[in-house]
Amino acid sequence: MSTAAVVLGFGAAVDREIAWDAVVLADLAQHHGIGPADLVGAGPIRTERDLVASVLGYLGRGAGGERRVDEPEVITRFSDRFAGVTSLGGTCVRAAAAMGLLGRCALVHLAFVDDEVLALLPPGAAYLVGDSDEASYPHLIVQYPAGARVRTDRLDLVAPRANRLIYVNDPANERLLLSDDLTTAVAGAAVFLVSGLNAIRTGAQLRDRLDRIEASVAAARPDSLVCYEDAGYHEPELAAVVRSRMARLVDVYSLSDEELAALLGRPIDLLDAADVLDAVSTLAGRVDVPVVVVHSRHWALAFGAPASHVEPALATGVALATTRYAFGSAASPADVRTVRHQPVDDATSRFLSALAALGGSRVAAAAVPTVDVESPTTVGLGDTFIGGFLAECAASASIRTAVSRRSP
Repeated sequence: MSTAAVVLGFGAAVDREIAWDAVVLADLAQHHGIGPADLVGAGPIRTERDLVASVLGYLGRGAGGERRVDEPEVITRFSDRFAGVTSLGGTCVRAAAAMGLLGRCALVHLAFVDDEVLALLPPGAAYLVGDSDEASYPHLIVQYPAGARVRTDRLDLVAPRANRLIYVNDPANERLLLSDDLTTAVAGAAVFLVSGLNAIRTGAQLRDRLDRIEASVAAARPDSLVCYEDAGYHEPELAAVVRSRMARLVDVYSLSDEELAALLGRPIDLLDAADVLDAVSTLAGRVDVPVVVVHSRHWALAFGAPASHVEPALATGVALATTRYAFGSAASPADVRTVRHQPVDDATSRFLSALAALGGSRVAAAAVPTVDVESPTTVGLGDTFIGGFLAECAASASIRTAVSRRSP
């Protein structure tokens, strides 16, 4: 990379992205006798019936999420009922793919590697991998469009918005062995992303990985930037362990609006500037990092004393994520340029004005432009956003100096 080195961790897996088919899903719901009472639980997913009920529950709320499935055969059986495509998923590799649209390359830290993974890696990406012989099974990716409808004799569900769901059983990512070369790589990098820890299932293993990550951050350059991207944890009690450790280490804490709402335990009106500012300032008070970043379907914002410095990075992240939403994995650099010039709807413009008036210099934001497509891509949007955001940070020493807590 000509401007700066980027290290993106951790994980990645082969994804089976099924094509949305309401008829198949309705037939499964009918076959399994699923009713409204089955859609409200968040218990273990052990059977295909549990999996179908989970998908329908999310769809009815218009929500996205990530869940573990107890047996990989359940994922395989469900996936085989649908058409679909295979891709390489995970925050680090999708962020690397996004950087590729800007002509930048990255080093990704994988949980495992095989011929299929190597064939699917973003062009130009190098990789690290720990010494693991754990199995990795494909992840199930379900994307549903706004207005998707599933009807049976007991259900009539309509999705209020497009979203995506991820279902996994992945021992390699659950164990997530780290490469002995990680510290050396981070020591030479301008940007280091910590993500993908959400699949780890035991506190002992998690603390060991966090110790290794902390040692790597200690070796980082004074002008480097360290970012944590939050996620839906398969073992929710471990999320607080990661967040408390990351709060001591990172310069940027990034998460989606859904993750922010879950963390605070309340809904957030994404177009109410006072409500959003209250939510993000509450989180900032808990994690105490230089910059908190929140990305949503309407906007991305940064909160903290150096927030104004990362506004160009927010804009690049939003442009890349919106390009993926509209054009999917076939997006080109020309598509990114086109998206940057699309209009912003009036409600979002009013929100940004109100946010600037309320938040002052503590907040910066970028609006998601309006694009109208029949079949949007909803998986990987947060990953793509953070790829664009960090690409801009890697290219700008001034951003890194303003935000890094290690700067002299």
